[in-house]
Amino acid sequence: MTAAVAKADVERELLGAWETLGAAVDSFSDMELEQPGVVESWSIKDLLGHIAFWAQQAAKNMQLIAEGRADDVQRPSDEKALDEWNEREWRLRRARSLSDVREEWLESFDGAVQALAALSSERLEEKFKSYTALKLFAEDTYEHYKEHLAHLTAWRRELETTET
Repeated sequence: MTAAVAKADVERELLGAWETLGAAVDSFSDMELEQPGVVESWSIKDLLGHIAFWAQQAAKNMQLIAEGRADDVQRPSDEKALDEWNEREWRLRRARSLSDVREEWLESFDGAVQALAALSSERLEEKFKSYTALKLFAEDTYEHYKEHLAHLTAWRRELETTET
Protein backbone atom coordinates (compact mmCIF):
# COMPACT_ATOMS: atom_id res chain seq x y z
CA MET A 1 0.00 0.00 0.00
CA THR A 2 1.40 3.40 -0.90
CA ALA A 3 1.28 6.43 1.36
CA ALA A 4 -1.21 8.10 -0.99
CA VAL A 5 -3.56 5.13 -0.70
CA ALA A 6 -3.12 5.15 3.08
CA LYS A 7 -4.12 8.82 3.20
CA ALA A 8 -7.27 8.09 1.16
CA ASP A 9 -8.05 5.27 3.59
CA VAL A 10 -7.61 7.65 6.52
CA GLU A 11 -9.95 10.16 4.89
CA ARG A 12 -12.59 7.43 4.38
CA GLU A 13 -12.16 6.20 7.94
CA LEU A 14 -12.51 9.73 9.29
CA LEU A 15 -15.63 10.46 7.27
CA GLY A 16 -17.27 7.13 8.10
CA ALA A 17 -16.69 7.49 11.83
CA TRP A 18 -17.89 11.09 11.73
CA GLU A 19 -21.09 10.25 9.87
CA THR A 20 -21.88 7.39 12.25
CA LEU A 21 -21.27 9.58 15.29
CA GLY A 22 -23.31 12.41 13.77
CA ALA A 23 -26.27 10.10 13.12
CA ALA A 24 -26.13 8.94 16.73
CA VAL A 25 -25.99 12.51 18.05
CA ASP A 26 -28.89 13.51 15.80
CA SER A 27 -31.02 10.69 17.24
CA PHE A 28 -31.21 12.48 20.61
CA SER A 29 -33.49 15.38 21.50
CA ASP A 30 -31.97 18.61 22.79
CA MET A 31 -33.15 17.68 26.26
CA GLU A 32 -31.44 14.28 26.02
CA LEU A 33 -28.25 15.94 24.73
CA GLU A 34 -28.02 17.98 27.93
CA GLN A 35 -28.97 15.24 30.38
CA PRO A 36 -26.03 14.21 32.59
CA GLY A 37 -24.97 10.61 33.06
CA VAL A 38 -23.66 9.54 29.66
CA VAL A 39 -20.08 9.19 30.90
CA GLU A 40 -20.09 9.68 34.64
CA SER A 41 -21.66 13.13 35.15
CA TRP A 42 -21.11 14.29 31.56
CA SER A 43 -23.93 14.87 29.10
CA ILE A 44 -23.73 14.35 25.35
CA LYS A 45 -23.23 18.12 25.11
CA ASP A 46 -20.19 17.75 27.34
CA LEU A 47 -18.93 14.90 25.16
CA LEU A 48 -19.37 17.02 22.03
CA GLY A 49 -17.20 19.74 23.56
CA HIS A 50 -14.65 17.11 24.58
CA ILE A 51 -14.60 15.59 21.10
CA ALA A 52 -14.33 19.07 19.56
CA PHE A 53 -11.32 19.90 21.72
CA TRP A 54 -9.44 16.75 20.70
CA ALA A 55 -10.27 17.20 17.00
CA GLN A 56 -9.02 20.79 17.27
CA GLN A 57 -5.89 19.46 18.95
CA ALA A 58 -5.45 16.97 16.10
CA ALA A 59 -5.76 19.77 13.53
CA LYS A 60 -3.27 21.93 15.42
CA ASN A 61 -0.81 19.06 15.71
CA MET A 62 -1.13 18.14 12.03
CA GLN A 63 -0.43 21.76 11.13
CA LEU A 64 2.69 21.74 13.31
CA ILE A 65 3.86 18.52 11.67
CA ALA A 66 3.14 19.87 8.19
CA GLU A 67 5.28 22.90 9.05
CA GLY A 68 8.13 20.65 10.18
CA ARG A 69 7.56 21.56 13.84
CA ALA A 70 6.75 18.11 15.27
CA ASP A 71 8.76 18.94 18.39
CA ASP A 72 6.07 21.52 19.23
CA VAL A 73 3.29 18.90 19.31
CA GLN A 74 1.76 18.78 22.77
CA ARG A 75 0.35 15.62 24.33
CA PRO A 76 -0.59 14.80 27.89
CA SER A 77 2.36 13.03 29.49
CA ASP A 78 0.30 10.40 31.34
CA GLU A 79 -3.24 9.49 32.41
CA LYS A 80 -3.26 12.08 35.20
CA ALA A 81 -2.31 14.83 32.75
CA LEU A 82 -4.92 13.54 30.28
CA ASP A 83 -7.59 13.75 32.97
CA GLU A 84 -6.43 17.29 33.82
CA TRP A 85 -6.66 18.36 30.16
CA ASN A 86 -10.15 16.86 29.88
CA GLU A 87 -11.29 18.51 33.11
CA ARG A 88 -9.89 21.90 32.02
CA GLU A 89 -11.68 21.74 28.68
CA TRP A 90 -14.94 20.58 30.28
CA ARG A 91 -14.83 23.56 32.66
CA LEU A 92 -14.24 25.94 29.74
CA ARG A 93 -17.35 24.68 27.94
CA ARG A 94 -19.83 23.66 30.63
CA ALA A 95 -21.70 26.99 30.75
CA ARG A 96 -21.89 27.36 26.97
CA SER A 97 -25.13 26.73 25.16
CA LEU A 98 -25.86 23.48 23.38
CA SER A 99 -25.96 25.31 20.05
CA ASP A 100 -22.52 26.87 20.66
CA VAL A 101 -20.98 23.53 21.63
CA ARG A 102 -22.61 21.78 18.68
CA GLU A 103 -21.27 24.47 16.32
CA GLU A 104 -17.77 24.05 17.76
CA TRP A 105 -18.08 20.28 17.34
CA LEU A 106 -19.09 20.64 13.68
CA GLU A 107 -16.31 23.13 12.99
CA SER A 108 -13.76 20.88 14.69
CA PHE A 109 -14.45 18.16 12.14
CA ASP A 110 -13.98 20.61 9.27
CA GLY A 111 -10.70 21.74 10.81
CA ALA A 112 -9.49 18.15 11.16
CA VAL A 113 -10.39 17.41 7.53
CA GLN A 114 -8.55 20.50 6.32
CA ALA A 115 -5.48 19.73 8.43
CA LEU A 116 -5.36 16.18 7.12
CA ALA A 117 -5.71 17.41 3.53
CA ALA A 118 -2.83 19.85 4.03
CA LEU A 119 -0.50 17.18 5.41
CA SER A 120 1.61 15.38 2.83
CA SER A 121 1.34 11.60 2.64
CA GLU A 122 4.99 11.34 3.60
CA ARG A 123 4.45 13.39 6.74
CA LEU A 124 1.47 11.22 7.70
CA GLU A 125 3.82 8.25 8.15
CA GLU A 126 6.63 10.30 9.71
CA LYS A 127 7.66 9.20 13.20
CA PHE A 128 8.23 11.62 16.03
CA LYS A 129 8.33 11.09 19.78
CA SER A 130 6.44 7.81 20.24
CA TYR A 131 3.90 8.41 17.46
CA THR A 132 3.43 8.67 13.77
CA ALA A 133 1.32 11.60 12.62
CA LEU A 134 -1.27 9.04 11.50
CA LYS A 135 -1.52 7.44 14.95
CA LEU A 136 -1.78 10.82 16.62
CA PHE A 137 -4.47 11.97 14.19
CA ALA A 138 -6.44 8.72 14.47
CA GLU A 139 -6.42 8.76 18.27
CA ASP A 140 -7.72 12.31 18.43
CA THR A 141 -10.32 12.00 15.68
CA TYR A 142 -11.89 8.88 14.24
CA GLU A 143 -10.81 6.43 16.94
CA HIS A 144 -12.06 8.96 19.49
CA TYR A 145 -15.37 9.28 17.62
CA LYS A 146 -15.79 5.50 17.78
CA GLU A 147 -14.95 5.41 21.48
CA HIS A 148 -17.69 7.91 22.29
CA LEU A 149 -20.14 6.38 19.82
CA ALA A 150 -20.10 3.36 22.12
CA HIS A 151 -21.06 5.64 25.01
CA LEU A 152 -23.92 7.15 23.00
CA THR A 153 -25.17 3.71 22.02
CA ALA A 154 -25.16 2.58 25.64
CA TRP A 155 -26.88 5.82 26.67
CA ARG A 156 -29.57 5.32 24.04
CA ARG A 157 -30.25 1.81 25.41
CA GLU A 158 -30.39 3.16 28.96
CA LEU A 159 -32.87 5.89 27.98
CA GLU A 160 -35.04 3.38 26.14
CA THR A 161 -35.23 1.08 29.15
CA THR A 162 -36.06 3.90 31.57
CA GLU A 163 -38.62 5.68 29.34
CA THR A 164 -41.60 3.42 29.92
